[in-house]
Amino acid sequence: MDKLTESLDYFARQQRSTQWGAFLAAFAGEFGEQIPVGELRVLMARLGKSMTQDMPTPSGNTVAELQDSINEIWFDMNWGWAKLLEKDNGLFIEHHAAPLQGAFGDQALPWSPAILEGIYAHWFSAMGAGSALHLTQVEPALPDAMLIVFRFGRAA
Repeated sequence: MDKLTESLDYFARQQRSTQWGAFLAAFAGEFGEQIPVGELRVLMARLGKSMTQDMPTPSGNTVAELQDSINEIWFDMNWGWAKLLEKDNGLFIEHHAAPLQGAFGDQALPWSPAILEGIYAHWFSAMGAGSALHLTQVEPALPDAMLIVFRFGRAA
């Protein structure tokens, strides 16, 4: 294991609550074995949306201001940080260092990022985004990079 991988592994373990570690690992294992990935993603997106009830809604008049507002929320929660990138085919959200891998393990990476998907989708809706715009995860979560990428825009 190289030093970067060791450091990332350490960071992921430090983010997991010692108190809840065994429970969350068992939870992820059982859910992953019993429920299809598509259904788990729907459930996790709903949980993410529910989480927003106790969170502020980000704001900003520019993409940079919105990014700063989002990151204030994530920093307060110790849930990593986001980088917003405007591209021709939508607004891309790179979410770095989310605690999902540390909480649920690598086996949950196909479905656990949907928690963030639910949060971001709700935030954009609360900020006035129309129903024609959708948020989707654009590629599998990358455990080594601790990166999850979403696209917000019209359906492709």
